[in-house]
Amino acid sequence: MGHEAHETKAGSLAEAGVKASTGVIVATVGMFNPVAGMAIGALKEYLDAPILQLIERERARREQRASQALQAGSEEARQSPDRLVQTIETSPDLLALMSETVQAAMETPLAEKIVALGRCLGRGVRDVASVDAERLRVRGLAGIEAPEVKLLEVLALETHPTPEGWHQERFPGWRRPEILTELPGFAKVLDASIARLVAEGIITDDGIGRVAMNEEDPREMWILTDFGRDCLSLLRQVSPGH
Repeated sequence: MGHEAHETKAGSLAEAGVKASTGVIVATVGMFNPVAGMAIGALKEYLDAPILQLIERERARREQRASQALQAGSEEARQSPDRLVQTIETSPDLLALMSETVQAAMETPLAEKIVALGRCLGRGVRDVASVDAERLRVRGLAGIEAPEVKLLEVLALETHPTPEGWHQERFPGWRRPEILTELPGFAKVLDASIARLVAEGIITDDGIGRVAMNEEDPREMWILTDFGRDCLSLLRQVSPGH
């Protein structure tokens, strides 16, 4: 019984350490984010109770997401949460990576994205030479939410067959008509999703410079970049569906 009590106490202390570290980090990131850094007490005079409760629940969710990302980073770095934080504190580059990781994790409801972000942080801690690359991965993942994941999953599939008479059996990339066949609900938002992923370097138009066969032939041929495949792979590694 004494041994079990000792293990329970040790587990509680470890959990408390994670929560304490997370609280400090969330507070730090909160300086740059109005919701994360919002002082509830200062708002009680101006907001109704239901709104305050909503804000408090959101704060709690954001802190939980940050904690999950840090736990994933700890496991990836093969360090305890306390040791992870101590290591990060020694490097301005790691501090910047941690800040971007926690910020992105707090803002997403995607569980696989939170873990993927944490693993990027953990790899940066484990190998300081990879910090810049991991920051770019974190920024790429930060631009991906559920709609973008659906689009990436489509672009990762084999493209549709070409019409008779083409010199290729399949299109070299995904045209809008074929994308909308797979994602019919994207008809009015596809431009926004594409623009977001292009801005992050995750997809590119492989049809640039291609001569259209007729005026109605879409010239765009969207494909994943190497970076895009890397980001999708990170999400798939922790996705329940894969």
